Amino acid sequence: MEIRANVYSPLQNTAVRLGAWLYDLVPIEDVIEAFVDLGGPHTFRDGGLLDLLRTIKELTSTLIDAPFDGPILTLALSGPGQVPALPAGSRAAQLASASKEGALVLGGVDKHHAWALIPDRGTNATAWDLLEVEGFRPMLTAVSPGEADQLLSQATEQSARIIQSSGYASLAPKSLQNPRLTVGMLSDFYDTPGLPFAVPPRSAKLFARADRVAAIAETVQGIIGDHSLDPQLISLWSHIRTARMAGVNYALAEFARDYHS
Repeated sequence: MEIRANVYSPLQNTAVRLGAWLYDLVPIEDVIEAFVDLGGPHTFRDGGLLDLLRTIKELTSTLIDAPFDGPILTLALSGPGQVPALPAGSRAAQLASASKEGALVLGGVDKHHAWALIPDRGTNATAWDLLEVEGFRPMLTAVSPGEADQLLSQATEQSARIIQSSGYASLAPKSLQNPRLTVGMLSDFYDTPGLPFAVPPRSAKLFARADRVAAIAETVQGIIGDHSLDPQLISLWSHIRTARMAGVNYALAEFARDYHS
């Protein structure tokens, strides 16, 4: 099982930068640079990145000026014990579940009408699929950044106590020469290409905590290769994903409130 695909998705920062651009908070050049940093050249249908951005702009144009009824752009992640927030059995749900990164879901005013953007990221380029979502989308879990942060913190502390009581802490340095350095390097990797200045501090804090916990899990499970702690660490995965989705939802909601104020 691939660890990184369960604890990290570049769509998190992609969603925030797209949202900031849609609400006129950052120039299009910032979005293009971020896309290229995260996936090299991009293809969409018979065109490229500009065609993708133009289509996103068109699909969300009526949502931007409509009364706020939830984020117009959400992040749909999934993994063990967690299905994507898309209609069960739909083509979009199937592709999002199969993807290592999840999906970006466009739509907010009409809950029966939405689109899913799903990347197929290759070694040197990224191809995007755009699917109209069939059926009614399930309600997003109403988790605030504060609640998501608390749930992630509590789960982390509980897992840490179990790991510490197992005696693993005294063995870890023998498995990895400098685990703290590795965790720090992974946290920096997850944050690439960074967040736009307009991101609310609560979202930024939540993303940072999710990056840190994800880096610890990947260091132990992926780099050290010790799977004796999988029951404790895998239990953190869904909390990490929930924190990332809650941070994106909050950021997009704040962008909308500022736009309409």
